[in-house]
Amino acid sequence: MGMKKFGPIQMELVTEQKGIIPGEEFWIGWRIVRQEGWHTYWKHPGDVGVAPSIEWELPHGFLIGELLYCLPEKVKMGSIRANGHCGETLFLAKAQAPQNLKVGNFISIEAKASWLACSRKCLPGFGNLNLELEIVQEKVFDASLNKRFEEFRKLIPKSLGDHWKASALERGRYIELSLENEVHGVKKGQNRTVFFCTNRLIRSDGIQFYSLEQDTIKLRLERSDWADKDEKFLSGLVYREGGWGGEVEGEYFSIRVPLVPTE
Repeated sequence: MGMKKFGPIQMELVTEQKGIIPGEEFWIGWRIVRQEGWHTYWKHPGDVGVAPSIEWELPHGFLIGELLYCLPEKVKMGSIRANGHCGETLFLAKAQAPQNLKVGNFISIEAKASWLACSRKCLPGFGNLNLELEIVQEKVFDASLNKRFEEFRKLIPKSLGDHWKASALERGRYIELSLENEVHGVKKGQNRTVFFCTNRLIRSDGIQFYSLEQDTIKLRLERSDWADKDEKFLSGLVYREGGWGGEVEGEYFSIRVPLVPTE
């Protein structure tokens, strides 16, 4: 237990609960702290990079869901922009404890982690992590960690609200993403929008040409050379610093929009 150091990266497994209850769900966090000037990658790195991954080794009867990565930012490997994380982050996964656990006993959750850390050079990393948890009758939270876990869960990207209409038009080596607010409109002077692709259709290092036409945000995105030629959807996260206005809360939202060929 506790932080382990692997070169420019430190990490540990944490939980927001002081013990787990038989038969109930609980969350496990993978906390990563990077030295200044270093980054790792998002689940969808883009043109370069390798996503951090974790292989769980759970006691008999335990189950665990998908690893949820925190929200991405643009990072650089050399001169190439990719999608990743700097500083300190927390990734989460939801686990399920079996019913036949004895209160007072302890269980150990093990994990094999791998990642690629980059600055002026890149260092692949591998490490073994572990977390000991007591079996308890009553759920008690660590106030500080519970706050961080709650913040993460609130920020899990949702789809844009009903007031927004999204469309994607193929224009040769570009794809034009349009986001129209049919109720509140879009105010001039608000921060530009950035797109993070989740299906390799768009270059992470490509220029995103931004424009605002009446009540519609337009992004012209460069198609990736590694894109599936038969891809029918544009999928990813749209980000706007400061939010989207109206009744929409948050800065990141998920979209999955059919690609419309140019006639």
